[in-house]
Amino acid sequence: MSKQSDEMESTRSDRVNSLAKGLQVLLAFGRRHTPMTISEVAKEVSLTPASARRMLLTLVDLGYVDQTGKRFSVGPRVLDLGYSYLASKPIWQLTQPVLERFSDAHHVSAAAAVLDGCDALYTIRANSHQPIQVMVSTGTRLPAHITAMGRVLLAALPPQRLDEVISQIKFDSPTERSVANAQELRTILADIRRDGYSIVDEELAFGLRAVAVPLRNRAGEVVASINACGTLRSLEISDLRERVLPALQLAAQEIRMHLAD
Repeated sequence: MSKQSDEMESTRSDRVNSLAKGLQVLLAFGRRHTPMTISEVAKEVSLTPASARRMLLTLVDLGYVDQTGKRFSVGPRVLDLGYSYLASKPIWQLTQPVLERFSDAHHVSAAAAVLDGCDALYTIRANSHQPIQVMVSTGTRLPAHITAMGRVLLAALPPQRLDEVISQIKFDSPTERSVANAQELRTILADIRRDGYSIVDEELAFGLRAVAVPLRNRAGEVVASINACGTLRSLEISDLRERVLPALQLAAQEIRMHLAD
């Protein structure tokens, strides 16, 4: 048996399935957005009702889930998990004030994201100076292939990993301008690698456009992406290219200067 096989076997044997299921229960509340009964949780996470009950009562006891009668919902202590991630990564502590200054100076909404599966996962949301049709906050997930930040992150993936992610994408089309298939997406990603930025115009939602650039560490590795977005009325495409994009690139350089390799 090879060393790699030994490591894989060790990983499987070390896995705590009950912990994995408990985390799946917490994630299920994020998908449903409403309090659930034991039977609803069991169905959502593929557990028996008895197992779901034990999981829920344990999470209630730990403070991660609240119980009201027969229904359960996420408790405020779950925020501690997200805070632990943000607090443990210096990149977010460096990025937040830079994006807030950028947002204030250019009167746009700004955010940062990382890639999680097929999604762009929002880690930071700077001050917003205008109404946006798609409301996002820390923890919001949006399909990577139709978001500017998501495309920047996809474009940075190694070829094999990119193939794996694209094979999992569901090419639903929120608007008539949304990318329709894998071949079209690959062409777009090639352009992003060449140009160093991504512009998405009314693909995620009508009336919304955004530009994004990669956020690199000192070693040149893409570790996240940052964006600026606004409505068609407030952010002309020429203004986005000529004023906002150069300023966003400078913001990315400022953050990079303070990042470790």
